[in-house]
Amino acid sequence: MAKCPVCEYDVATPFFLNVDAWRWLACPHCAARLERKNPRCVALLPLWIGLIALGGRGHRFAVIAEVLMGAIFVVILLEFMRPRLQLRKPPPEPEIALNINGPSN
Repeated sequence: MAKCPVCEYDVATPFFLNVDAWRWLACPHCAARLERKNPRCVALLPLWIGLIALGGRGHRFAVIAEVLMGAIFVVILLEFMRPRLQLRKPPPEPEIALNINGPSN
């Protein structure tokens, strides 16, 4: 469950790999069209790569790196289980309007 940014009610979010359900996500209370914000845990990926290099330095460092990698993995899972939501931007207006009922040139 995540909170709607407009009305602050809980919104049931679909599974993070279900792209079609995310496309049609809307708040049941205020009917605001919602989408998932980019996860903040992406900033942890350089640290993850650095921990791989740290693990090659010796047994003690490998144990420390594995514990920190496990902690990062738990943070990433929590981010995907409780995503942050934002309002979906409206589609852009067309540059050329198609006037079917108007006079022809």
